[in-house]
Amino acid sequence: SSRHRKRRRTSSKSEAGARGGSQGSKEKGRGSGGGRHHHPLPATGFKKQQLKFQYGNYCKYYGYRNPSCEDMRLRVLKPEWFQGRDVLDLGCNVGHLTLSIACKWGPARMVGLDIDPRLIHSARQNIRHYLSEELRLQAQTSEGDPGTEGEEGTTTVRKRSCFPASLTASRGPIAAPHLPLDGADTSVFPNNVVFVTGNYVLDRDELVDAQRPEYDVVLCFSLTKWVHLNWGDEGLKRMFRRIYRHLRPGGILVLEPQPWSSYCRRKSLTETIYKNYFRIQLKPEQFSSYLTSPEVGFSSYELVATPSNTSRGFQRPVYLFHKARSPSH
Repeated sequence: SSRHRKRRRTSSKSEAGARGGSQGSKEKGRGSGGGRHHHPLPATGFKKQQLKFQYGNYCKYYGYRNPSCEDMRLRVLKPEWFQGRDVLDLGCNVGHLTLSIACKWGPARMVGLDIDPRLIHSARQNIRHYLSEELRLQAQTSEGDPGTEGEEGTTTVRKRSCFPASLTASRGPIAAPHLPLDGADTSVFPNNVVFVTGNYVLDRDELVDAQRPEYDVVLCFSLTKWVHLNWGDEGLKRMFRRIYRHLRPGGILVLEPQPWSSYCRRKSLTETIYKNYFRIQLKPEQFSSYLTSPEVGFSSYELVATPSNTSRGFQRPVYLFHKARSPSH
């Protein structure tokens, strides 16, 4: 009967509530430290989509960071750090900062490195945006139709356009970088810049010890948090030691670390990141002490500036670390 069904539903609901209450108190007890793990994994689990950006490799990062297309960090960097130097940009993303430096300040060699091959592909495509105006004009107006004579004998020159304006607007510049010819000056943009896919964090300390000096400048902008979360304290320390050994005597490291407060928002991207987050002991405010310790070897450091940004989250200090000209190790 309907009355019987109603009683059963009420009874079932109350029983389920009693069971749920008892289980809820158990789970609560586990979460408060009664279980085996001090930091249980999140109840929601880890989404596969989050794996795509576990290294901070956001494909629209620069559009989000620099909505006006001007990177404010360029204002605190000095041209003399880069002119005629060999420069390595770690975690270059789609290469906007890398290309700006290579184009504006003439380093002898500019290498952009990122772990995501898709970002490196975009960075190589973005070289077109940084070619000189002269190259773009040559590509667009290199050929013209013969002139036609008007009614009064005047000649009107009509230039032939190979591509509609809508294509350039939607796909970007049509001009492609010229391949350097034999004997061409490779220190002139865009011949002085190259993008490479790779993970800068080595697997073992022995590989760090084998690193030889190659660069005068290493840039490490907004990368430390992602190395820290994915490879923990050991991975970050290994990266710092490799940077030191990668620099020639007298070289500099330009470092922009993320604050510890920003780590929490990304701790649930993957299980590895979640576990590393609770194991981290070397906090960002201790980086300068570690980098100038005998374990790494930088002789001194200074705060360059804290570039302004429309978003407070991107207002991060930029530090300059110096490697002595006669390194002790």
